[in-house]
Amino acid sequence: MDIDGLLKSARLTGPHLLGKSGHELNPASWMYERIVKSIIDFEEKLDPNLEIGARLVSFASSEIIHIDDVGYWGPDIIKFYGKNADGNPVELMQHMSQLSVLLVAVKPLAEPRRIGFVLKGKLEAEDDRSADEE
Repeated sequence: MDIDGLLKSARLTGPHLLGKSGHELNPASWMYERIVKSIIDFEEKLDPNLEIGARLVSFASSEIIHIDDVGYWGPDIIKFYGKNADGNPVELMQHMSQLSVLLVAVKPLAEPRRIGFVLKGKLEAEDDRSADEE
């Protein structure tokens, strides 16, 4: 069995998992869902000339990233992908217990982007996969 198959079978089997929801099995998934919904809500209120960014509260107060994507590495890591103010790629891996991110409106590096609809599609696809596994 390959490592992906091993991880999948380990995650989805065992008497200690009976009756548990997907969010109980993978709290990072639940945190990811709440972050995506927060991003969608925030973007709906943005001026069309701005895009979503994040101030990383636990780092230097001036460090802001332009968010391109959000993900998770279950059960406890949240990942933010984007670019810093200079346009260089950044990737933040943060343990859920240390997550403090301030969503901010930022001037875009190029054309303003909206990532909420992309993240919403990913979230819906994940929900569909979870339903198929049950």
